[in-house]
Amino acid sequence: YKGITMKVKLALVALLLAGSAQAVEVGVTANRDYSQTPDKKGYGITVGQKAGKVGLTAGFERYTQNSNDTNRYSVVAGYDVAQFGNVTITPKVGVAYLNPTTTDNGWQATAGVGASYALTKNVALTADYRYQTSLQTRVESFNGNVITGGLKYSF
Repeated sequence: YKGITMKVKLALVALLLAGSAQAVEVGVTANRDYSQTPDKKGYGITVGQKAGKVGLTAGFERYTQNSNDTNRYSVVAGYDVAQFGNVTITPKVGVAYLNPTTTDNGWQATAGVGASYALTKNVALTADYRYQTSLQTRVESFNGNVITGGLKYSF
């Protein structure tokens, strides 16, 4: 089962890199998951592509909370709806696979909004809010709000 999951993850990243989008983006994130008590702190990496106003991003996040660490793999689509100066607003939807150390693995749907502030033509600060909800009862304890801040580079 783990081998299949890894192949799916690698295939998603390959699809992101192989398309004919205008820009490939890589990023690093710092995260706060408010779905559990106490809150979990996390960090992550992202790889994505953007074609005009449409973007697709694959991500990996690692959350730590005492002995209940969680790996989170996600694919998120977004569409830029507004731009105010250097700030772009993007609603986002996606799916995530959670792999916690102390409970069962499972899938979640995510929805939220992100903002990107262009520092230069290729570098931007990012901030995202998402609500995640379980697609399987075994990960219902992870339902809730997540805030993410980061930095991305566009090629």
